[in-house]
Formats: sequence, structure tokens, C-alpha cells
Amino acid sequence: MMKRARAIVLSIVLLLLAGAWTSPARADVSFDFFYSNLSPHGTWQVSARYGRVWQPGVYTSGWNPYYDGHWIYADVGWTWVSDYAWGTIPFHYGTWVDDPEIGWVWVPGYVWAPAWVVFRTGPDYIGWAPVSPGISVGVSTRLGTTAAGPFVFVSARDFLAPRVRTCVVPESTTRVIIRNTRVVNTLTVERNVIVNRGPDVRVIERASGRKVRMVRIEQVSGIAPGGRITRDQIAVEKRAARRGLRAAEPIAASRTVRANGPRAIREGDRRPERAAGPQGERPKPRARNEARVEPPTTAHDRDAPPSRTDRPARKRVAPPRRPDEERTHP
Repeated sequence: MMKRARAIVLSIVLLLLAGAWTSPARADVSFDFFYSNLSPHGTWQVSARYGRVWQPGVYTSGWNPYYDGHWIYADVGWTWVSDYAWGTIPFHYGTWVDDPEIGWVWVPGYVWAPAWVVFRTGPDYIGWAPVSPGISVGVSTRLGTTAAGPFVFVSARDFLAPRVRTCVVPESTTRVIIRNTRVVNTLTVERNVIVNRGPDVRVIERASGRKVRMVRIEQVSGIAPGGRITRDQIAVEKRAARRGLRAAEPIAASRTVRANGPRAIREGDRRPERAAGPQGERPKPRARNEARVEPPTTAHDRDAPPSRTDRPARKRVAPPRRPDEERTHP
């Protein structure tokens, strides 16, 4: 009887321990999480239209967030895999905007997607651009202004290129291409996960002359913080999907955060700390920063010692003169 009771107690303890060590079902993200992980790779700024936004240190004139990476066809649709180590966040949460005053910036969002983009397809070319921050995906998709920046176009045969930058059509010639393409917006929710089917796989197979193999999203690396992700972690609640899932949730500019010490980012701080290489040169992806940065705080450091300017100045006293120095000579 005692042995049976001990076995029952031991089983209960093991079940409790298993539950305690199980990883969370969903990938919980927050603004503090974004701030900590992206701050080493760029600057947080204030947009008059979108509030607090992030601009990567590689930004320069002529740069586009969707130049450096490639496409993979997964069971959740076309998935963008960025060449940048920091790309696991801003290419799958939130969206990019070509702000008229600041340039390309990322607007935070909290719902994962394989690619928050809208496509344009035609007989010869395929293009894509980030969705507008106002887009809402759910049972009925509300688009508003669909794209938030210029489209990146490549030849249909180059859509699967491992390095998109080498195949991009010059922006000066895209106006003609746009007239011969149509918008393909397939962002929707399937089995509680946002998917983006995008261009027809058969069109790409005919143009490229190669078979497109679909892979499970769990097998794709570099699409979420920590490397890989599971469908359970990116699943959304059914009730939230019925209300609509927004691509971005802009952060009010009134929120004050710390940037690299006591200097707070306020409106008007719009200069990037680092610049990329010459225009047209592919920026080198930065090494993955394994060290986790402490989340930002808005509280003042009351225990910090007073600065040098806050301390009272000491009155300088001249040293006493020696007696022989005070003598006068005839």
C-alpha cells in the first residue's frame, strides 16, 4: 500500500515538473523585447506619422529592406528569409515604411507572418512591397492603403534567387512593369496562423525551370527570434482573428525610452548612428548578437551620483608664500 502511494506521489511530482519546464505555446513579444534586441543594430526614432520606429544602422540612400534576402515556399506560404542577423524580428513582426522625412523605418507589430508584404505579378515579373501599417488581416481583410513603399521587382525566373539584390530591376524602370502587373494580396488566416500564398507556384516553376519544393515552417531557420519556430508558437487566438489582426501597432511618441545610457530619444532625433556602405553596395550582415540587452526603462536613476556640473565648484586657494619670497631687496 505504501509503495503504491509513493508511486502515485512520484508521478504527480514528475507531471508538475514537466509542466513547469515546458516552453510556452506562443511566442510572446513586446515593445521592450524589440527595443532590447534591435537597439544594438540601429536607432529608435520618432516618426510624425507612426510614432516610435526603428531604423537599421545599414540604412543609406538607395537602401531597401527587401534587397538582402531570399524567398522560401513553406506550408504557410512565401516566407522571406533575411540576410541580416537582426532580420528575424522586423521582417516577420510589424512592417516597413518609407517615411518621407526619415526614410525606411520599421513600425512595431506583435503578430507573426511569413512575410508582411503584398505582391504584384505579371507574365514576366514579380514584385513585392511591405504592407501598410493600417492593414488588418482576419476573416475579412481590410487593406486601406495596401503598400507602404516602392515595389521591388525581379524577373519571374529570378524570384527564387538566393541573393535577390543581384536580380533587382532598377527602380527607374518599374513604372512600366507596374502597369503590366496586378496586385496579389493573399494574406489571410488558416488554421489560426497567418499565411501569405502570394504568386502562383506553377508560374514560378515554368519561368525558372525548376521544381518548387514546399517545406514545413518548422524546418526554416532565421525567421523568428531564436532561429526556428513552431506553428503553436505563431498561432493566433480565434477570437482575435475574428476581430482582425493588425500588421503594426504604432507606439506613441510620448513614450520616453533610454538609448545607450541617460540620453532619451525624443522627437527630432532622426539621425542614424551608423551609415551603410556606398549606394548599391550590399551591406554585410552583422554578426548575431548573442548577448541579451536589458529592457529599457523610463524611470529616472535616483541613486545615480550627481553629475560634474551639479556639484558645487571648489574655491581654489593659493599656496602660502615662503618667507624668503616676501623679502624686498634694496
